[in-house]
Amino acid sequence: MESMNFLIKPLDSTNYATWCSFIKILLLERDCWDIVTEREAAPVVKEGDKIDARKFKELNLRFNRACTTIYMNLSPQYRTIIEGLTNGAEAWKKLKSHFQPDSRAKALKQEFFSTVIEPDESIGLYASKLSRIIEPFREAAIQLRAWTNVFNY
Repeated sequence: MESMNFLIKPLDSTNYATWCSFIKILLLERDCWDIVTEREAAPVVKEGDKIDARKFKELNLRFNRACTTIYMNLSPQYRTIIEGLTNGAEAWKKLKSHFQPDSRAKALKQEFFSTVIEPDESIGLYASKLSRIIEPFREAAIQLRAWTNVFNY
């Protein structure tokens, strides 16, 4: 099967939800998603077991590909989070625990409400800053309207 070329923005502090969606599709295309979700386990070979060497090699290749795909689609400063891991499922879980804590939403909310237009800043640039901040809210399905209604009372 010929692999398709995908251009995915590397994972950074602002795009976890979008990144997950794209990486999931990439892992599906590479037949590695079941490995990351642990629906497919690593092969365990006991001494004396007869194995199909070709199938064993192909499965090992897919396990390596899962981890490599995740690692290579991280921003370089975040690669240290999973450095040393060789299991794609472990890497996926570790990234999730790092990028999806409850406190992340609080930090984004604080950043949104503390953003002000700077002197001599164009409205377009200010709108762009707000859009960058709002995107993670959309990704997390957080309703800004509900938050702003709190301030109307």
